[in-house]
This record gives sequence, C-alpha cells and structure tokens, in this order.
Amino acid sequence: MSEQGNSRTTRWWFVLIAFLVALSALPAMAQTPDPQPPGPAPDPSRPPLNPFPAEQNWSFLAATSKRTDFFDPVKYIPFGDNPQLYLSLGFEYRIQYEYYDNWMFGAGPQDHSGYVMNRVMPHFDFHAGSDFRLFSEFEFDYEDGRNGGPRSQIDEDRGDVHQLFLEIGPHVSSSHGISLRAGRQEIVLGSGRLFDNNEGPNAKLSFDGFRLIAEGGHARLDLFAVKPVENNLGWFDDVPNHAESLWGSYLTVPVPIVSRGQADFYYIGLDTKSANYNRGTAHEVRETAGTRVFRPIGKGLDYNWEPNYQWGSFGNAPIRAWSVSTETGYTLDRLRFHPRPLLRADVYSGDGNPANQPLGTFNTLFPRGAYFTPAVVPFLGPQNLIDVHPALQFQLKTNVAGAFAWNWYWRESTQDGIYAFGSGVLIDPADASHARYLVTQGDLEIRWAPVRHVIIAFDLAGFKPGTFFNTLTYNATPIAANVGFTYRF
Repeated sequence: MSEQGNSRTTRWWFVLIAFLVALSALPAMAQTPDPQPPGPAPDPSRPPLNPFPAEQNWSFLAATSKRTDFFDPVKYIPFGDNPQLYLSLGFEYRIQYEYYDNWMFGAGPQDHSGYVMNRVMPHFDFHAGSDFRLFSEFEFDYEDGRNGGPRSQIDEDRGDVHQLFLEIGPHVSSSHGISLRAGRQEIVLGSGRLFDNNEGPNAKLSFDGFRLIAEGGHARLDLFAVKPVENNLGWFDDVPNHAESLWGSYLTVPVPIVSRGQADFYYIGLDTKSANYNRGTAHEVRETAGTRVFRPIGKGLDYNWEPNYQWGSFGNAPIRAWSVSTETGYTLDRLRFHPRPLLRADVYSGDGNPANQPLGTFNTLFPRGAYFTPAVVPFLGPQNLIDVHPALQFQLKTNVAGAFAWNWYWRESTQDGIYAFGSGVLIDPADASHARYLVTQGDLEIRWAPVRHVIIAFDLAGFKPGTFFNTLTYNATPIAANVGFTYRF
C-alpha cells in the first residue's frame, strides 16, 4: 500500500479512538437498550416508529384521549362508528452521507469524497373492519455523487411500488387468527439471517406472492410462496425476478423449560435458473431446514443460536451445505451505561474438491443488509466464511445508544473462493491465494433520538486485509463511514 494510503488509514483510526474517548465522558441516564426520545415513556399500545409500517396497528387511536402526537390525526382517519374502519397514513425520509474509501479493496471505480443517498417512503393502510385491509408503500431512492454511479439493487430506485398487498384476516388487529396476505410485501423471518427486507442499504427488498400467517397464544406459523422483486433504476419498472422462486414455512413457539426462551423451526426452498459459485454456473434447486433457539435481549443472559442444513442439486451435482450462527450476550442493567458484552460467532460452509463432490458452498438466500457492519454494506458475504465477532453495546443516555465491535474473518474452505455480500458474486476464486485468514474489522455505531420521530446515526468501520490478500492486485485497506438522519411518522 502507498504511504498516502497508510496515512489516510492511520488518520481514520485516530478519529475512531478519539470519538470513543469523547463519548465515554458523557453522563448516563439509560433506561432501555434502544434509544428513546426525551419525555415520558410512550403509551404501550402505541406502535414503535420502526422500518416495518405494515406491522403497525393504529386502531387504539379510536379513543380520542390517546391522540397525543401531532401526527395522530393522519395516523387514524375514521370512517363511521366502527373503530376498525379507518385509514392510516405514514411517511419515512432518510438522508445519509457515506464515505467508502477502497470499496471492494480498491477494485473498480473509487470514490474518495463521499456521496449522498436519499430515501422517501410514503405509505397508506386502509382497514375495512378487523379482517380486511389494503396496504401500500412507495419508494423513491436516490444516490448523488458516487464515482461509478449507484451500486446495483441497493443504492437507487427512482420511484416504484415497494409494497401493495391485500390482507384478509386479523393479523395486525389481533394476535389470534389466520390471515392471507397477497401481493407485493416485505418478509422478515427470525433475525433476518436468511430472509429480510434488506434494511440498511438505501433500496429495500420486497417479494411478490402469497403468505399465510396463523397465530395463537405465543405461537406463529408463516407459509409463503414468493418471488424476489428486482430494484430497477427507472420509474415504476420493478418486476418480480422470474429466474428465482421461493417457498417455505416458518414456525415460532415458546420453550417453556427456559425463562423467556423461544424457538423457530423452518424450511425454505429456492429454485434459481442460473446460480454462480467458484466451481461454475448451473441451475440450482436448494432446500434449507433449520432451527433458531433464542432468548430476547433483556436483563441478564440472552442468546440467538441458529444451525441449519442445505441440500438439493446444482446442475448434475448434489448440494450439501450448512451454517451455524450464534450470538450470546449479557446485559448488566445495574451498571452505568447498561453495558451488554456479547459474542457473535458464525461458520458458513464452503466448497471442497469439485471433482465428483457435492457443492458445499452455503447460500445465504436474502439476508439483512447490515449483516456484519452497522448500516454499512459489508464486503464479504456469509458464504465460505468463519467469523468471530466480540462487541460491546451501551447506552450513554436514554436516547443515545451505541456499540463498538471487532471482527475476524477466515475462509471455511481454502478450496472455495470469497463472495460479495448480497449478490453472491465471486470476488476472488479459490486459487487466488492458499491462505485462510481474510480480514480484520473494527466498527462503531451511535444512534441518537433527539426528539420524537427522529433518529440520527453515525457509523464507522475499518478493515485490515489479511494474508489472503497479500499476493492479490486489489488489497487496499477499506474505510467506511456514514452519518444519517431519519424522520418517520
């Protein structure tokens, strides 16, 4: 690496350390693990203003005494005396400045001055009684100033229908019953390791198809048959990807032998007309079965462990792949800053000798966008990968939360290459290097809720290439940072 590149990298690491020292001097008033705006605690019946508006129920505003927010008159517009006959309007605006030096380790066009991304997402939710609703959400995603233009599928979608579905059943209005959701929709299963709406990048992901949701007590079953939607750059030109089809089931049940324990059991099928791996390109039919055992974050111990197994066919070859993902944490709620030390450790199988052997490369399907880094698109995809990821989450104030983490990555198999996140494109083939060690990563995230409806976020991530990259042409040290402002109602 050049002397100038080393100087730039050193400067960014000093910024990271200085920022942490400054933060440690702030007073603490932490109450909850997530940032909350100043003021009294919110009404428990009021849904959080999160990135999932299709899951929010605003019918509690039928009681006029509950209407305490400036936007409540548009969150609940009644039609007659039936409290379940109403229209709800909502909106999200996010602007983010991002700096990404040495994207893809220096390969391709580079941007050394940063760029701006805007996202506007208005939605409406019409309820004609407790068992019928029509939901729609639009998206207007723009990238401005990035050298090389917007990255495919994640940076820009100038205007389109992100969600438009009809739901028959009481899914949002009641925790008991069976609902059918038909149309374009987001699907998030479990913690988003395999199925997510890609929250994090500028352009989110949705699916076209059908979903059956059955709920009762503390159990829930999802059945689905869908196709992913392509995020094209133009106006209202997003279409389902007819080269990919998905189907499956996802069951969540309580685990009574463990306090607050729960478990997921799932099966997901994927048919891809043309899948690409280190060994080549072929038609793939892949099936995944797995379980997730978890205890939500709260006082004391929490965990989120998920093993799964994949089988099927890749051309004429069988598929035998697997992964194990774990996260274990402990919240020290009586200490200042309410620290939560945690350890993430994951293994995603890679391919072995391709000669007459099953394909061993794990397929991550459609994982969440901020997978290994907070709100920054990661380089490496969870395929042929081992990572160990200690972290410390903390609350500086009630409305300021953060996390500092370190990560190490290795190849699971030296006979398989490394893959890009999301697209699964092969970054470097297996024979590019004989080394297993890939990269070290440090990252910091700060989230601040200064007032209602607003989240301000700062993210910083630095990467140091390991021995795998020593002999490669593109082995520059990546540095990424962004500052974002999000407004929702």
